[in-house]
Parts: sequence; structure tokens; C-alpha cells
Amino acid sequence: MWTNSRKLVTTGLVALTIAGTTIATASQAEAHNNFGRGLAAGIAGTIVGGALIAGAARPAYAGPVYEAPAYEPVYRPYPACHVVWRQNAWGDMYRARVCD
Repeated sequence: MWTNSRKLVTTGLVALTIAGTTIATASQAEAHNNFGRGLAAGIAGTIVGGALIAGAARPAYAGPVYEAPAYEPVYRPYPACHVVWRQNAWGDMYRARVCD
């Protein structure tokens, strides 16, 4: 499915590029300084092309969204302990054992 849509988008962009170059090319005698028009056309083409690619890259239906199950607290006969780094008043680091 992704391969077909990518091929379609690529083929469409190639066709638009070829059509745009045939329309936009002017003969040497008609060449003018049209920087502003070219810049506007480039920005518009980028926006349209980006919208087409973004629309093709996102599936129409992503499937259901599941939430994580809520877990009950586990009873432990002994406390769970772990080692953490602490800092004293002078900025020296030391390891401490912390139990829940």
C-alpha cells in the first residue's frame, strides 16, 4: 500500500516538474528579471508538494488506541530498596540506600 502511494506521488511530482519546466521556460529574447515571481512560485510549489507528501504519508485509519491497564499495588513482604546519589551541604556527592 505504501509503495503504491509513494510511486503515485513520485510520478505526479515528476509530471508536474516536467509540465512546469515546459510552461515556465521562455525564449532568450523574452527573458526578464522575474526573481519575485520565481520565488513566489517556488514557495507555493513547496507548500503544495509538502501538503501532498504529508497527506500521502499519513494513513487514513491508524486503528484503535489502547490505554495502559491500571495496575494494583503489589504487596511485598520486605521493602524495595535502591541506591541513589545524594549531595551534602558542601556539594560533595555520596551514595545512599533508599527503601520504600
